[in-house]
Amino acid sequence: TTHAKHSATTALLWLHRELAFVKELLLGVAEAHGISDMSAKFIECYDRTLRVHHNMMSRSVYTVAAKAVPYREDMLRALGHDGLDHTDTAVLTDLQTYGNAIGTVVKYIEHST
Repeated sequence: TTHAKHSATTALLWLHRELAFVKELLLGVAEAHGISDMSAKFIECYDRTLRVHHNMMSRSVYTVAAKAVPYREDMLRALGHDGLDHTDTAVLTDLQTYGNAIGTVVKYIEHST
């Protein structure tokens, strides 16, 4: 490891942390049946992954960002393919597939470092 401010080691560390957050968020959205407001899910995923690594200023930025997270229905509609219903299982399956794939990358980084 290194203590240099802009090192590759530091970049890999933060890539690992951010990918863990994205994985949790994608899987959380896919599994949030019956929950419309995704702000709480965003904060829950943040708390499990990134919060412990951030200072107070960064935490407040994520808290503000959580207020801008779209409702689940809007998010699914935006992620959906043209002509498909936003509740289509293909979108939810894609979220789970990508979330699990990112999880594989996260595990690989954990075991490589």
